[in-house]
Amino acid sequence: MLQKRVYYGWWVLLGIFISYTALVGIQVYTFPLFYPALIKEFGWSTKAVTLGATLFFLTGACITPFVSSLFDRFSARAFMIAGGVATVCALFGYSSLQTLGHLTIVYVVLALSQVCAGQVPTMMIVARWFNRYRGIAFGITLIGPDLGGAIFPLIVRPYLVSGEWRRALLVLMIISGTMMLLPMIFLIRNRPEERGLRPDGDPVKEKSPDTLVTKLKQDGPTLREALRTPAFYILAFTTGSLWFCMNGIVQHQTIFMNGELGISMETIPLIVSSLFWFAIAGKLLIGYLSDHFNKVLMMLIVVVLLIAGLSILRLASADNLWILYCFAAVFGIGYSGTFTMIQLVIAEFYFGKSYGKILGILTMVDVGAGGLAITIVARMQESFKSYLPVFDVLIALTCIVAVLVLWLYRMRRNVPGKMQPV
Repeated sequence: MLQKRVYYGWWVLLGIFISYTALVGIQVYTFPLFYPALIKEFGWSTKAVTLGATLFFLTGACITPFVSSLFDRFSARAFMIAGGVATVCALFGYSSLQTLGHLTIVYVVLALSQVCAGQVPTMMIVARWFNRYRGIAFGITLIGPDLGGAIFPLIVRPYLVSGEWRRALLVLMIISGTMMLLPMIFLIRNRPEERGLRPDGDPVKEKSPDTLVTKLKQDGPTLREALRTPAFYILAFTTGSLWFCMNGIVQHQTIFMNGELGISMETIPLIVSSLFWFAIAGKLLIGYLSDHFNKVLMMLIVVVLLIAGLSILRLASADNLWILYCFAAVFGIGYSGTFTMIQLVIAEFYFGKSYGKILGILTMVDVGAGGLAITIVARMQESFKSYLPVFDVLIALTCIVAVLVLWLYRMRRNVPGKMQPV
């Protein structure tokens, strides 16, 4: 008897996992560790040093809807390869940084790489290859950035402690080139129909691959139908607000710990790394539970964890580092679970013929909100001379989100399988 071959979707998932680990783990979760070095060497303010990151998210938000619409028509894999090349070029440019204008150009190129190789094409390809196992597949995919956030700070830590931040960027350039381009070229493929397969490796019925693709595109709501549902606007506000709160913390936690609490750069990478190790556990757990329980209810649970994590950070001090590690544990699980559930809930409502367009619009809202958070939090910190009032605002906003998610859960429960148009 012939041994059953491993479903190729798992190889695609492996390639996605490796490339996404480098892309987000480096650009989003490791770059903030360089802020204190830039402030020290160039004398830039908090607002100035985070301006590039703000433009990174806002540029991505503006471009995403236009590029995302192309993923439904052309090869998402080809865009991802282009994004990998852009990442390598940007990291090389970052290593020779001299001015704020130079930093701005680097972050704009990084934004292009994120749009081409980031969240939208990644989640689209995974959603195409998996249906019944979509929850665990999304969870595994989204573990990648957390693994990057756990490992890469430890890799750059000795360079940052010794002041060799430029050499650290060259090391990250080599790592990103290897981890992104090789899987994109040799493992990742656009959809199972290209290999005569069906999602999850289900048996192929007597239909041609072209027929299977056509049926896939006919399922699910159109963009116009989605825009007529109250769920779309609730999701847009809640996910955008969550991105605002989470990105505000992730992009500013290093400056807060170093500048306001006086914690050394030897210790901060360890705290940041521990946050993402807990995030890995959270994504595995939440991804598994989301395949067995109501996805909107699971989203409510992770939002509550975010509120708890922010509250713990509010109590942190340099004399009690264990509080910061408690924050890392609770916030890490809530943070990772939130990203998983945002993707799953969007796919639950809108996967089908216009999924790329709908996901692109919601991603534009989310990334835009995350970009604005960086500048708004910086300005609030400069105004209040402290991050503590900022944390109070973020806690209040997250509480509002929890109420809206509960409302969304009640709507979904009362109208199973479909959201009624406005």
